[in-house]
Amino acid sequence: SSGINAEYGGFDGGRTRQCVDLLATQGFSVILPDYYRNGFFITPGDPGLMEHIKNFPYSKMEPDVNRIIQFARKRGATIFGSIGTCWGSYLVVKMSALPDFKAGISMHPSHPKMMTLLEENEEEAYKEIHCKQLFLSAGNDHENVFPGGLGEKVLGDKLRVEVFPDMVHGWVTRADISDEKNNRDVSKAVELFIEFFKENM
Repeated sequence: SSGINAEYGGFDGGRTRQCVDLLATQGFSVILPDYYRNGFFITPGDPGLMEHIKNFPYSKMEPDVNRIIQFARKRGATIFGSIGTCWGSYLVVKMSALPDFKAGISMHPSHPKMMTLLEENEEEAYKEIHCKQLFLSAGNDHENVFPGGLGEKVLGDKLRVEVFPDMVHGWVTRADISDEKNNRDVSKAVELFIEFFKENM
């Protein structure tokens, strides 16, 4: 099984590499692509964020995704899953329409906002998904990734939604884990995403 990870903060964003390593300790082959190239990253407060997002529609990244899948296949992978935070949930949704993907995990997902910005149809994107999904949503994330939201309405029992009401967007990879509540919910998120991949891949 191979997991493919993406994060808006790039190759070195927050605890992204730690999440990759945690999955690898569970027996998964994990690939962390450098989609932006050369370790480039951007954060929500940076000027130019919206233009940056517009420069990375799936049509531009699809060749990279195909190369990554072929890379994994050459090393024996036959079953795939994807996991992403923030912007990375956009790629999770897209990859989850591919035939060999068995699970998709979106942590503090931003794909509703990404798709609006890219003038893509979120509902139609959900309809293309064929595998199980897990949304780990912060208390201030978009209503579409909450229970009763658009994701659940379209995906039905393909989707499991876990809401972390005390957390704000970005907590899994960026919250200060010296804070008791943050540490509690980061730990719970890690347990959930490992468990979800084990159950579905």
